[in-house]
Amino acid sequence: MERTTGKKLLTFLIKAVVSIVILYFLFRKIGLKEVITTLKGMDIVCFSSASIAYLFAMYISSIRLRFFIEDNIAISKLFALNMIGAFFNNLLPGATGGDAVKLYYIYKHTGKGVLSAASVFMDRYIGLFSLITIGFVSFLFGYKSLVGTGVEFFIPSLFIMFFVSSVIIFGLRIGRRFPRLAAFYDYFHMYMKQKKIIAASILLSVVVQLIVINAAYLICVGLGANIRLFDILIFLPVIITLTSIPISISGIGIRESAFVIFLGIVGVKENMAVAISFAWFLSYTVVSIIGLVYYFLYKVDTKHTNNE
Repeated sequence: MERTTGKKLLTFLIKAVVSIVILYFLFRKIGLKEVITTLKGMDIVCFSSASIAYLFAMYISSIRLRFFIEDNIAISKLFALNMIGAFFNNLLPGATGGDAVKLYYIYKHTGKGVLSAASVFMDRYIGLFSLITIGFVSFLFGYKSLVGTGVEFFIPSLFIMFFVSSVIIFGLRIGRRFPRLAAFYDYFHMYMKQKKIIAASILLSVVVQLIVINAAYLICVGLGANIRLFDILIFLPVIITLTSIPISISGIGIRESAFVIFLGIVGVKENMAVAISFAWFLSYTVVSIIGLVYYFLYKVDTKHTNNE
């Protein structure tokens, strides 16, 4: 137990150092005052609209998650779980991940450990697939404007890596020889054979990702950034993918650097890019506080269910 706690603490400290170091060099180069000044010009209507859009996206995500759960769990409960997961991901860095929290509660409802893990994974996997696909399709349409930037190689490489790794891991079933993973693979392939469910979940995922992308664009508009929605369609999927790499606290530092690099390609100044990153992160982090309320309410509801 102590060894596990020690590992978690060490992981948290390493992530904290990564975030702090990256932000230090960013602000040293750009200037913290410039970023704060830019943030002060944020239009509150655009900021609020972006937050509401994020909330709507979370609700649609709850409908998507319902496709992968056999037991009859209400959409309202799954929405509560998504908000709780968002709270843990955004406001409790270094703590148990949001997906792990959702898995725990779904397991308490169903009593099926492998199925719970598979449902959460499928929900996340379909979401990532849709996000990367949107970015790649947008890249194809905007290829001419990206020639010579280096991004014309990076984006398709990311797309290819995702599909190749999917084929290796799931197509070849390289982990099926391990007893603990065998049942997981069975559930995964069972889901993949259900064409209508997969098609519906992909459609909902595309809607979710487009809402998120438009929310980010609202932040850009609110800050007065000179950038097109089409540019956000190309770059945000890549930025989100890079931010999901668990080497910093809630993606802090990685996200800001990615915004500076990619938005810089289309002429956005560094202080504006960092301000967009912070404002966008803040817009959905503020909303995720709702997850704390759901967390306490859901604990009571779960205990009540278990006592019946």
